[in-house]
Amino acid sequence: MRTRILTALVVCGVAVSGCAPPQDTQSAHSTTTEETYPFETWESPPKPTMIPLPSDRDYVEAFDQHDRTQQLYEICDSLSPEDLNAIGLEKTGETRRGSNPIIDCGIRELRPNDGIHGVFNFTADFVLFDYLHSLGLIINATFTGIDERIFFSHLPQGDEGDHCDAAISTPHGRISVTFTHTGKATPTKDELCWKAYETLEKLRTKGGFQ
Repeated sequence: MRTRILTALVVCGVAVSGCAPPQDTQSAHSTTTEETYPFETWESPPKPTMIPLPSDRDYVEAFDQHDRTQQLYEICDSLSPEDLNAIGLEKTGETRRGSNPIIDCGIRELRPNDGIHGVFNFTADFVLFDYLHSLGLIINATFTGIDERIFFSHLPQGDEGDHCDAAISTPHGRISVTFTHTGKATPTKDELCWKAYETLEKLRTKGGFQ
């Protein structure tokens, strides 16, 4: 499961180097319906095309990687079911917590109206951009006009075709949304990353996660 991959990345990313990327890339499937849904706090703009990042990009973390007393955002449990429903989402299963630390939960989209069906993982951790970059997991592209702190990545070991992760470094750790496509369509990487980005922005807006 993707949770096992995310947890392994957290263990390596916030501790010591020398960990090998995990190899289990099995994902869950979700049944969804084709209906529109009136979001309360986020209106999706037209889907743009990703543009390359500058080769000399210097990413500055918003949290102190050496301060182990920091508290992660409670991204999974601070939003009620009604809050999630208001942005077209529903939690699936229990919140998972690790001593690494990591907070992780599964989310599904209630009524996808763009033909791109799939599932989401919400994660809060202290994984560093530079660590993901050292593993070759960073997607060196972004969308015009979005927050410069947002970056995109994929999971390791040849599982790059069906998902995208959008993340942002905050004073309370990195928060990320991984979207995994499970439908019959064949979305592009740009579409997968835009889907992850959209949901990250809905999460940040509704939860006040800055």
